[in-house]
Amino acid sequence: MKRQVSEFYSDRSRHSFNRTAVVSYDGNSFIVDMFEDNLLIKSRVIEGHTLQYAEDCAENWVLGVIK
Repeated sequence: MKRQVSEFYSDRSRHSFNRTAVVSYDGNSFIVDMFEDNLLIKSRVIEGHTLQYAEDCAENWVLGVIK
């Protein structure tokens, strides 16, 4: 079962887009669900890395580094 670990939001005062990212853990790997305007755009499974790595991925999404 997947459990949510953290959530990230874009800063609307700095960006023209509305993005969020949710980091979850399923017992084996982290999953980063990436949303734009409340629609799921993509999910990434992060295996063999730390929570910090998965959260960096989520942050990169909400900052617009990941397109």
